[in-house]
Amino acid sequence: MVIIEDILRRALLAAVERFGVFEEDVEIELEKPREAGHGDLSSNLALMLGGRLKRKPRELAGEIAAALELPRDIIESVEIAGPGFINFRISRSHQIERLLSLADPHGALEAIRTGGGKRINVEFISANPTGPLNVVSARAGAFGMTLTRLLDAIGFDAHAEYYVNDAGRQIKLLGRSLRAHYLQLLGEKVEFPENGYKGRYLEIMAAELLAQDSKAIRDAGAAFDDESFQRIELPCGDAKDWKDLPEEESVGCFAKYALMKILGWQRETCRRFGLRFETWYFESELHETRRIERALEKLRKQGAVYEAEDAVWFRSTDFGDEKDRVLVRADGMPTYFLADIAYHYHKFQRGFEHAIDFWGPDHHGYIPRMQGAMQALGVPEGWLEIQILQQVTFIEDGRVLDMSKRKGQFVTMDALMDEVGADVAKFLFLMRKPNSHLDFDLDLARQQSDVNPVLKVKYAHARACSLLRIAAERGIEVGDPTPGSLAHLEDESAWAVVRELVRLPQVIVSAAASREPHRLAGYALEIATLFNQFYNQVKRILDQEPERRLALLHLTVMTRFVLRKVGELIGVDMPEAMEKRD
Repeated sequence: MVIIEDILRRALLAAVERFGVFEEDVEIELEKPREAGHGDLSSNLALMLGGRLKRKPRELAGEIAAALELPRDIIESVEIAGPGFINFRISRSHQIERLLSLADPHGALEAIRTGGGKRINVEFISANPTGPLNVVSARAGAFGMTLTRLLDAIGFDAHAEYYVNDAGRQIKLLGRSLRAHYLQLLGEKVEFPENGYKGRYLEIMAAELLAQDSKAIRDAGAAFDDESFQRIELPCGDAKDWKDLPEEESVGCFAKYALMKILGWQRETCRRFGLRFETWYFESELHETRRIERALEKLRKQGAVYEAEDAVWFRSTDFGDEKDRVLVRADGMPTYFLADIAYHYHKFQRGFEHAIDFWGPDHHGYIPRMQGAMQALGVPEGWLEIQILQQVTFIEDGRVLDMSKRKGQFVTMDALMDEVGADVAKFLFLMRKPNSHLDFDLDLARQQSDVNPVLKVKYAHARACSLLRIAAERGIEVGDPTPGSLAHLEDESAWAVVRELVRLPQVIVSAAASREPHRLAGYALEIATLFNQFYNQVKRILDQEPERRLALLHLTVMTRFVLRKVGELIGVDMPEAMEKRD
């Protein structure tokens, strides 16, 4: 399959060699022009080179365009626009070829699979199992899962991973909190732990233990009967036995039960949100397998640590950090940083050729020290890639909501899905770049009309399905699109749809390469807008003369195909029928 972008890049490179500019000197970008009348693809090459070559960009663009050698059966024309953009118009015959290639198993979507099966680890939720997942995890899930699917789509072996922070003080505090709730329900006077967990979910958990005891414990364990949770075992005995154990042992049993219960909730929440993880990696495994100690020993051998003030320090300033960081405290306890080093090094040892993490905005300073630690352990520079995911602000009635004052409403991922639905939440999370702050408009999310962006896309898909269904009911044989049938497309509104549909491979590649899954949401919206305009402008499609009607129906078939493909990548269902409400 001809990749038009490759043809244009090669031609542009050949044209600028006369100016002493070669492949290693410039990166050629090809984008869709902002205005439809300016062609199908545009390059800012002359603008980039103007200053370097001390030339006026528009004049330079003209000389580059004149030197281009392009296949005229593919490129219909080359034009100069604005201050020096070089715009290309693709012939309609080739546009049809590109369109049909989308549905060909050996066509355009196969041609972009250039990843060679390279294994990439994508970690996008790292949560303390001390309560239900919150909306921060929801945005991370929407981006991380979509990126994982995008990487798979371009030929990588992408592996989604969930990191469970199940070791340390917070888990013990969780166990003490549940134990205190349980003892209070028994009528015992017990001092609640300082900074303990007082959430309603723990009160319910304690009440279930009191009322059901062994059944509640068996039910919690049942969620771990498959896949990656098999390593967790239920604590021995029942809650009534646990309370009589020595305190630390008792806390440990309550903590393990709470951990299993909450992880069961979290996994079900992820499933409901459309997230799938090949691995749920437990921090406790790092301690049990002594990976933390082994990672520290390797850093010692590399001369990357030193001892001072009774603590062990990593020389992170050698890797661009503002100061060195503690790995082992004076009391002998490893820091979270050391555990994180061991975890990421184990990713490398597990054979992943690249790793991508999604971190919150408060982790900017954490990046150089972690990447430095990987380099110190002998991991290739650039192996660990960090994507920063900015915060979400919820807007209602034009006002920013103070989430802390809403008694938990909308704070959890489940509550958000209850309120607006998983598909709406995912799509709206993908409306902005991951490193941009997002204002999540709850009023917009609740809208049940095509004012709501995701419903606009769903309605467009349902409209395409409806048109094809009615055609079948009338006995109109549609079949598969062909070059001959699509050659009868005449309407400019129809060709606007074609020009957008054929961009699917380019959008997938650019969204994956730039780590910007939000491009898919914008692309889907553009298709929905153009298809609706086409549908409204070409009146009574099924009553057209046969050749024109078949061309319009075949365009509808391809629109449905592309919307479904984008829906699969985003994880949003594309229904065949919807009731449209104002």
